[in-house]
Amino acid sequence: MKLLVISDTHHYMDNARDVLLRIGAQMDAVVHLGDHDTDAAELQKEFPTLPFHVVKGNNDYGMQTPNNQILRIAGRAILLTHGHKQNVYFSYDSIAYWAEEKGADAVLFGHTHHPVYDNEGRVMLLNPGSLSLPRGGTAPTFAILDISENGRMEAAIMEYDKKKAFCRMKPHRY
Repeated sequence: MKLLVISDTHHYMDNARDVLLRIGAQMDAVVHLGDHDTDAAELQKEFPTLPFHVVKGNNDYGMQTPNNQILRIAGRAILLTHGHKQNVYFSYDSIAYWAEEKGADAVLFGHTHHPVYDNEGRVMLLNPGSLSLPRGGTAPTFAILDISENGRMEAAIMEYDKKKAFCRMKPHRY
């Protein structure tokens, strides 16, 4: 199963639309990790054949979107959250421990607008960065998480460039 993972669109959705137009047909589902969950609702209307899994971010108000959820795919538990409640600006330790306590094999989060992919610990950490408002001098980014039928998980952070095809970034360790 291939998941397109995005976060922190903040009502600037042109890049997300473009990514979905380019590769949406190759994805099995879309994960939106908050800020703004209404963006995910709008994108879901525009791309109705794709299932969307959405969690609430720190700038999301009013919708009945959950703060976190667990997807079960090929025997794996994938925990979705925005990350602000786990203080991801300061360290990834708390989100990793929290995910482990929840029995997750991977935790997908946003909030920092900075991409992270670390599969060296007991829990895979994946932050797609932001397609709309990247920070830290990075290009706009998103992630693809591929989970095989036997449960093997592999992710890639992808840089978005409107004029070129996407390029894969090297994993960012913390």
